[in-house]
Amino acid sequence: MSEYLSWEAGIIDEIAATLEVTYSDATGIVGAQPFYMAQSWSKGMDAKATAQKIIAESEK
Repeated sequence: MSEYLSWEAGIIDEIAATLEVTYSDATGIVGAQPFYMAQSWSKGMDAKATAQKIIAESEK
């Protein structure tokens, strides 16, 4: 599995656990935030920090 896909899976897992939603729902949340995914990847942010950022943005 590529490094990006592993990182993305970690974000999805973190969102699913934090929000107590299914993996499928967490995937949808991640898919709705392509800007923050790209920005976080380019900055080298870890999965947990990226998940927290996406959760915060999705709750606005």
